[in-house]
Amino acid sequence: MLDKILTEKFRRTLKIVFTDIKNQQDRRDEQEFAKDEVRIKERLLDSFTPYSPDIILENDYRIAAIDGSGTDSLMTLDDIRVHLLSTSSIVVDTNTQSENLFSPIDRETLETELGEQPHLDIHWHSGVRGDARSKLAGTLANIYPLKDIASLTLPFFKDFKPGEISSFSDLTDTEYEKFIPRLREMESLISREQHLTNPTVHDEIRKVSEYAAARNILTSDICPKYLLIDGALSVFMHFVRRYPSMPSGFMLRDLCALARQKDVILCAVSKNHTIPFAHRIAGMAREVFGDNAKWFCHLPSKEDPEGGLHIYEDRTYIPPMLAVPYLYSFSRDNRPSRIDFDRIWWLQNIFVPTDPKATRANEKALFSELEFMSRDARWYGYPVSLALAHVSCKLSHEDLRLAKDVCMDVRNEMGLDKRKAQDLRADYDL
Repeated sequence: MLDKILTEKFRRTLKIVFTDIKNQQDRRDEQEFAKDEVRIKERLLDSFTPYSPDIILENDYRIAAIDGSGTDSLMTLDDIRVHLLSTSSIVVDTNTQSENLFSPIDRETLETELGEQPHLDIHWHSGVRGDARSKLAGTLANIYPLKDIASLTLPFFKDFKPGEISSFSDLTDTEYEKFIPRLREMESLISREQHLTNPTVHDEIRKVSEYAAARNILTSDICPKYLLIDGALSVFMHFVRRYPSMPSGFMLRDLCALARQKDVILCAVSKNHTIPFAHRIAGMAREVFGDNAKWFCHLPSKEDPEGGLHIYEDRTYIPPMLAVPYLYSFSRDNRPSRIDFDRIWWLQNIFVPTDPKATRANEKALFSELEFMSRDARWYGYPVSLALAHVSCKLSHEDLRLAKDVCMDVRNEMGLDKRKAQDLRADYDL
């Protein structure tokens, strides 16, 4: 293969591809960005003044974070895949009074409230016997703490149809009436059955494991001011039924509603994201505010004054439905990150109708706090609690190798048949 890759012919092929991208995609994107450039620079992008290094807060507060990891092939037994999920909850205290910034609460207190950390979940299905949907539904129902499906689905409809739906019975005589039986069982909430590949199943279980951990924090006595999760507040919709196509979408809106009820600020943070022209917005921020500035950029939706941006108007899930995303950067050494907030919370606490200056002041105060909680030299510019959650839950290659060895030991102890149980690519050194 190397003798093909290291040829001039391969290089010429790459040049043709990159020229195609430049002439077709990049040219169109540049035209769309030109329509947004002035608005971004003058009204959506801003810097803020961070807290001083020696600040002592009048009221210290807690910051909770959730992250997850896993594999969809802990063990492969013929057609059966065994999935392993690891989810960690971390809670830190700002602790400015004692000068021990962002110290995690002790493990005993944490595990008394939330259970063993990190928490492991296991799932399996055959994938060929038509059991993917039922097995996935069973696992999700077991993992997520809220067991009443009507109560689980209601928060989405209350936020999606504000003022129209306030109870499950209000779905009667609406476009959703014919779907009411489907909204009472976990299995029938899975409307993407034909797309239940192993990666899709794994992604759904991983999200739900993290949402379950987040819900446990919200219902505990920990009482954080912030709750951070890894990812985005995206809800993937069924375009015919006009409600979430997977249970995780309902669970996310349940979390948002519960966080508002508990007066907790729910944030979803993404290091890796698909916001178009993020690099250009970052360049604009450096040009306007200087290389060392800490900045944020609101990414409006069509519901906001002046509407959404041209650069993502063809992208279905940017901005996410019922959420408000921002790009931000607290360090010139890191590429811009994305952070999403629940739109209902944002309208109640950040946005001030007819007063953009007051809205901007609220945004600056919010990002000053977010920057303050991102001041660890190991991950500077990224929230400390979320970084600790990632470190805690991460399944390394060595972890997975040992877990697979334990699987084989357990099967041998149980005297189970000696069917093929190694990695699919373990044969022939391939």
